[in-house]
Amino acid sequence: MLLLLTIFAMQHPANHLENETSPYLLQHAHNPVDWYPWGDEAIERAKAEDKVIFLSIGYSACHWCHVMERESFEDEATAKFMNEHFICIKVDREERPDIDDLYMSAVQKMTGSGGWPMSVWLTPELKPFYGGTYFPPAPAYGRPSFMMVLENLSKAWETQRDEVIEASESLNSQLHTNFPDLDGEQALPSVADLADMQTVWVNAYWAVYDRIDGGFGKAPKFPHATDLRFLLNIAGTHTDEQTVNRATEMCVLTLQKMASAGMYDQLAGGFARYSVDAQWVIPHFEKMLYDQGTLIPAYVLGYRLSKDQAFAAIARDSCDYLLREMQSVDGGFYSSTDADSEGEEGKYFVWSPDEIKAALNDELAKIAIEYYGVSEEGNFEHGKSALTNYTTASYDESQLQEIRETLLAARQQRIAPNLDDKVIASWNGLAINALAEASWVLREPRYLQAAERAADFVLSEMVDEDGNLLRAYRSGRAQHSAVLEDYSYMVRALLTIFQANGNAERLSQAQNLAERMINLFWDPQTGIFFDSDGLQKNVIHRRQTPTDGAIPSANAVAIESLIKLSAFTDVERFRKIAVEGMLATLPYRERGARSFSGTYISYPYLVELPAVAVVIGTGEPSSLEAWREELSATQHLNVLPVFSAKAQDDSKLSLFTSRTASKSMPTMYLCRGQHCEAPRTLSLPE
Repeated sequence: MLLLLTIFAMQHPANHLENETSPYLLQHAHNPVDWYPWGDEAIERAKAEDKVIFLSIGYSACHWCHVMERESFEDEATAKFMNEHFICIKVDREERPDIDDLYMSAVQKMTGSGGWPMSVWLTPELKPFYGGTYFPPAPAYGRPSFMMVLENLSKAWETQRDEVIEASESLNSQLHTNFPDLDGEQALPSVADLADMQTVWVNAYWAVYDRIDGGFGKAPKFPHATDLRFLLNIAGTHTDEQTVNRATEMCVLTLQKMASAGMYDQLAGGFARYSVDAQWVIPHFEKMLYDQGTLIPAYVLGYRLSKDQAFAAIARDSCDYLLREMQSVDGGFYSSTDADSEGEEGKYFVWSPDEIKAALNDELAKIAIEYYGVSEEGNFEHGKSALTNYTTASYDESQLQEIRETLLAARQQRIAPNLDDKVIASWNGLAINALAEASWVLREPRYLQAAERAADFVLSEMVDEDGNLLRAYRSGRAQHSAVLEDYSYMVRALLTIFQANGNAERLSQAQNLAERMINLFWDPQTGIFFDSDGLQKNVIHRRQTPTDGAIPSANAVAIESLIKLSAFTDVERFRKIAVEGMLATLPYRERGARSFSGTYISYPYLVELPAVAVVIGTGEPSSLEAWREELSATQHLNVLPVFSAKAQDDSKLSLFTSRTASKSMPTMYLCRGQHCEAPRTLSLPE
């Protein structure tokens, strides 16, 4: 294999991507296409030579990105035409979400949909005029061939320049996000009004809810973890019976169905990015860190609401997957694993009956084939099956555990999908938050230790000389200015660690990052944070995106984080900005909560001051166990707990002032604003 790679490199000398660190960009470093990274060199060349820029955006785990590379970017004739007529730029969307979001918006406006690989053609002034996603090598799927598009656009640039420029100007004018100025007359809803709004929002979800297979809408089906977290909170706190029942049913069924099907890795834990069918059976097999970082909290919350141990088990197994397969020796979490291995999508994950029989003895093989729904015809391609778990039969748990461990070990002997081992600050923030939350709800200290290591890595290795966050790290090099999501997710992550162990240093770190976040991104005119810091040249628009996507809106997480910071530090400025941020979304609330569930989940903390429960133990972390269990109960969903193993008499934080373990028993101090209840004690577990 090494010899083949060497020969390939000799035939195709490295292009301008050879010094990049992104695995996605390095995958294209020996294409015959003369790729450039996004930057001055390529853009200035486009201007000097008066050429159109072909911008290709994707990511390492993207299946169709690999397909288009094989079909077009490795083709000598296609590459020759591209090099002669265009300046070709490759972007890893995970490193530069600002560029990806801007031009994805353009593609969606042009075509009505989007996705990756993203293909966009720009004027030398970076204004898009044509775009799409995957283009086949020959006309197919109702799409022209990639070569046809290249030829037509090259000809249009030469012979219809005025029309191209006019189209680019028109589209460019639509890419700037315009939000109204804050209305100083607006006010947050009352408690009663919020309850009515929540009922309306739940009913809106109910209208698109799949009552058979869970989830929302039709295939392809995405997990919508932020929506689930939003609905679970309503289910646990609302007083209207129908609203509670509907919210509960939607979440519980969806969580159950996802965990029972191929969407969930039945052997290793963790979730694929989405399901290609409505039943969650066949996933798009790539596994992204951000999905684990959003789905683990959903299952933890589902467990808190339902006390279903199956949900706790899914959360534990997914946390264990992160620790086992996705955390570097330095502490940072890797980005993703591919859907493909050996050039085939899903090959690493699927099984035939014969492969099951080869790995297990006859008795266990028979059980495994039944338990995981493996058949001769298969539910995937080539007679293979994605493992599912729909059985209602009873099996011996020790046998199931042996089957799972044996099959996982056998699978690990296969050629694994590629690992994108770059560390993304924001996605690490999601993973840290998930692990820290799981640590206290599931009472597993290993998860908190892993979260601490990842936080230390980001704060030590992914900051510049001025102390500002950097977005991506790989091969000893951190680069690219952090965007809003990097800051907001990391602030929340540090706060969740602080809640789990009472370490005031984490609170101080969160406060420092929050101050930087406000200074770099806050727009007091509209009340909405900017997505980027505006300091990056060669980006033609500075956008604001308060809506959720595959991950919660960074603006929403910024609001959530500032609310918690205010509650823990008594800094009113944080709460004021959070209130203004929420008021900025009020014009959209009548449309329903979809796309704003990440924001609206914080409403209860603003309509009323949040309750903060500080628990002081007797010296050992184990002394907090009874209170951890108590505060994980449904009735405490809107309480912000902070656990400290011992009194912190020397702390300058008012949260810990004069708070000790009363009568040598773990003690809770519950306050809402300046109103505090009498301290309460719980006996240590026997």
